[in-house]
Amino acid sequence: MAEVEEWEKVKQALRKPTTPEAMKEAAQAFEQYRVVALAKGKSSKPTLVTLGRGRGYPNAVPVDKIPQELAKNPAFYNLMKKVVAKEKG
Repeated sequence: MAEVEEWEKVKQALRKPTTPEAMKEAAQAFEQYRVVALAKGKSSKPTLVTLGRGRGYPNAVPVDKIPQELAKNPAFYNLMKKVVAKEKG
């Protein structure tokens, strides 16, 4: 249940306008989500992949590097915002 609550915090942070503060908040929320998910024994290292090239963010970002990208890269923050907006439920 804690994992779901932490994911909700990530989604709320990503709904905010793209500002340095919001990006930092989303990065912290995602890092906390990862801590909770890893505590439950989810130890795989999936990679978030986008096929869009030349859009200001990497083509592949390891999950453990997502918080850093969220904090420093507005294009990546906006990409994650779109992913969350399309999420069902």
